Amino acid sequence: MPMFAILGVLIMVIAGAAVDYSRAVNNREKMAHALDAAALTLATQLSTSVMTDSQIDTQLSEAFAANIQTLGLDDVAISNLTHTVDPDNGIIDISTTVAVPTQFLSMGGIGPDNLTVHVKTEVNYSRFNVELALVLDVTGSMRYDIDTLQEASNDLLDTLIPDGTDPSDSKVRISIIPYSQGVNLGSDASTVTNGDASGSCVTERVGEAQYTDDPYDYTPADTSLVSSSYFGGGTGSCPGSSMKLQPLTSNRTTLQNKITALDDGGGTAGQTGVAWGWYTLSPNWTNLWPADSAPGAYDDDELLKFAIIMTDGDNNRYYDLDVEKCGWKYNYYKHSYEYSCYTDTGWSENSESESYSNESSTRQRALCQAMKDQGITVYGIYFGTNTSSAGAKNMSSCATDDTTFYQANSSSELISAFGNIAKKIQSIYLAK
Repeated sequence: MPMFAILGVLIMVIAGAAVDYSRAVNNREKMAHALDAAALTLATQLSTSVMTDSQIDTQLSEAFAANIQTLGLDDVAISNLTHTVDPDNGIIDISTTVAVPTQFLSMGGIGPDNLTVHVKTEVNYSRFNVELALVLDVTGSMRYDIDTLQEASNDLLDTLIPDGTDPSDSKVRISIIPYSQGVNLGSDASTVTNGDASGSCVTERVGEAQYTDDPYDYTPADTSLVSSSYFGGGTGSCPGSSMKLQPLTSNRTTLQNKITALDDGGGTAGQTGVAWGWYTLSPNWTNLWPADSAPGAYDDDELLKFAIIMTDGDNNRYYDLDVEKCGWKYNYYKHSYEYSCYTDTGWSENSESESYSNESSTRQRALCQAMKDQGITVYGIYFGTNTSSAGAKNMSSCATDDTTFYQANSSSELISAFGNIAKKIQSIYLAK
């Protein structure tokens, strides 16, 4: 009988071992999922913000705890959490262990009282800083969709600069460029137009620097090619003072206030919006923007530059300097019409029919290409249903490739487009 009793215990232990090991494996899988989720959460935070070792510990523990509450192993697993960070390669290793009590192996002192479960994961986080220009169409046709644009922009902001991010710790800076017939540059309008601006509006430049990001005060060797007025201030219809261009910043409150102030009005000079979006990303313009808004160098290996260009319409405005105009005029002395030409000095605003091949659209695409040539990734968003419209074609051409062009047919699709782009930017700097 004693022998049978011993054999019975052994048989039970052997049969139950499978149950104990199965429980351990099951707990390990659940812990692995919880640790992976916590690691990804932490990687996202590390990608957008600079974090101390203590902050990493806190955030990792909180994220892990939220995912293992149902396991009943919280305290032990969390207390055993360890991590190592490789900042040069953007890698974080995380591991933890926990002892799972045995029900059968420990019977009669035959096996261990606990099975130790080890879990480890490794994730990449971004080593990169990000500069993003948000070029937004606020023309009259956006009258009934400004609130949608605001919601979409705020969603993007929440992803790239999460609530609670200290501006000094953020790895992401965003500029906002609301445009219509021009861009509001505030007091800087006088600077970039060499005093010619009558208000705060600026338009575009002409001459050999037209499709470059040369400094605003660039003057060619042949000064007859451009007057001392570097940029045009020739429109009185541009976004209001509350929509003054916002250069690069990580301050969420500043960006949120700028988004809240968006309003509609004016015609569409998309080339002007693109140009000024580019200038907020260009290292050649550091002498105009505040020091903490100065763009980084193009060849900075730890910096990624992006632009999002959004429009719901077709370009229909452009500006020229010292334009030669020709036409038939009546000569009262000769009592007959004569064809003559003259130079209209100063900056002139030109309205034109909406077309893919018109002057404003042609200029916009040239600026987009020049920006892409500098390594800036461009996302183009057309908000409308007409796939063959000039606006849709322009945004498709401006985009870096097919994967960075979006056509939003509805308000929900516009919000979704901004959200998808924010996630794409995240995935790009996580994968690099």
